[in-house]
Amino acid sequence: MKAPDDIEAASNAADPSRRDGARSWMRSRPDRSPRARAAGLAFAAVEAIALPLMLWWDRGTWFQLDDWDFIAARTGGNVGDLLRPHFEHWTTLPILAYRLMWAVFGLRTIVPYEALVVIAHLAVAALLRVVMRRAGVGPWLSTLAATVFVFLGAGAENILVAFQITFVGSLAFGLVHLLLADHDGPVDRRDLLGLLAGLAALMCSGVAISMTITVGYAMLLRRGWRIALLHTVPLGAIYLLWQSFAPQEAAPAYYHTNSPLEVLRFVAVGLRASFGGIGQLPGVGIALALVLILGTAVALRSGSLDALRRQAAAPVALFAGAITFLMITGFYRSGQSNGLALIYRGFGPEHARTPRYIHVVVAMTLPAIALAAQYIIRHRRQAAIVVVAVLVAGLPGNIDKLVHYANRSPIIQARRPYILAAPRLPIARRLPRSVSLAPFLSLGWLIDSVPSGRLPNPGPRSPAANARETLDLTLGASDVPQTERCRTLVAPTTRVFAKGDRITLRSGAVRMLTVGAPTTAAKPLTPSTVVVLAGPLRVRITPTPTGAERAVICG
Repeated sequence: MKAPDDIEAASNAADPSRRDGARSWMRSRPDRSPRARAAGLAFAAVEAIALPLMLWWDRGTWFQLDDWDFIAARTGGNVGDLLRPHFEHWTTLPILAYRLMWAVFGLRTIVPYEALVVIAHLAVAALLRVVMRRAGVGPWLSTLAATVFVFLGAGAENILVAFQITFVGSLAFGLVHLLLADHDGPVDRRDLLGLLAGLAALMCSGVAISMTITVGYAMLLRRGWRIALLHTVPLGAIYLLWQSFAPQEAAPAYYHTNSPLEVLRFVAVGLRASFGGIGQLPGVGIALALVLILGTAVALRSGSLDALRRQAAAPVALFAGAITFLMITGFYRSGQSNGLALIYRGFGPEHARTPRYIHVVVAMTLPAIALAAQYIIRHRRQAAIVVVAVLVAGLPGNIDKLVHYANRSPIIQARRPYILAAPRLPIARRLPRSVSLAPFLSLGWLIDSVPSGRLPNPGPRSPAANARETLDLTLGASDVPQTERCRTLVAPTTRVFAKGDRITLRSGAVRMLTVGAPTTAAKPLTPSTVVVLAGPLRVRITPTPTGAERAVICG
């Protein structure tokens, strides 16, 4: 095998005029020069500053949606809970991490949960820098590229949302697997440790499927098909065993695709969104794509293809892995068109713009962009300023996106006192334990958790807030309409309902208020059916003018 510096030597041999000024820029051994140490220290400083900054930017948020599955719907001692998929993802390690956090911190603070995902994101950035340096990217250029990833606001969901330790964990362990496998010579301890890292990646989320395939691509380029099979087949077998024996979950109805064309469009949208996410400014994403294309062309003309293939195996494999990730994800999500998709800026192929996908694709694409930029700079030094400017042009915009990503926090934060107060309401123990306050979160679990001290007190609440929440919890949704005792409301009326009574508002709108509660505790009701979950419930029902339509209520 040719040494890494043979790429440079081959290029010099093709152009004798360059031999005297030639210098090796692709290294297989650690670069301990003062320049490399300074760049390394600068990146360490970036990461040290980023951790408290990101936790500060994410202040005010709280637990939401998927968090409750790991906190309230599973236990660490139940094998079924540890192996059961979360929306088709194998998530054993994140479940264990959440269970540990719950045992130590409870719901008193979300900061440790958030710190876990931020630290994992920063670890991914550091691992990407190692990939770039191994491939021959200069110390300062790799530091700039990794810094761009550190502050990737376009992928803020995977940086600031605690639950995304699932995706980021798979990325981090997958990169460790890649780096351990990326060496010459026979199979040794590094390969075995790499397989363990790959297994850990699989146990975080489905992102690991693409990362395992990526390692296979890299090994095929650098060490041959036998090593590629060694690093993929055992992990694939383990994953299939998990799929076969793990407890089943109800498959979401919106997981489908309609055609191969939709998958291809999903890939195209994902790549475009990712390059645009790095660049932020109009045209910069296109410029980054041009850097990748031109740098690749320069690399292919630079000399020994064999040495280039081996040295650039990891960045090339990661870029191919990004496309693979989008194809696999597009198979499940490119046909998604239900209401949930609208939360994530569109549906169908446009769902590829979701920040969590952008984060993964950018992570797998940046090393190839940085390597291409290095080739361009090496070929024509005058282009250095332009190439670097294109790479970092989007940094201010991405930082701004990180700062403002938590604008959703007031909505989530408003749920905090609602959830914490629910088990402490006088009516709580008369309600069914199955009453849901959020996906995966039941009233019964909250009641059981109060004595542990892990559920903080919600603090002072107004009588109106408690009365409104009592009414919210007591009136559950029903799919069976009430058709008897219907009448038109023309004036406020007081009614007493027993447990199990159904109330259907056929038309118009009303406001319902527990008798004796402040008027600000009134609950609006539009045409629907509710069932009384605990009684007796004495309420005052007041019709709300809605044009010519009268309020007609049954029950």
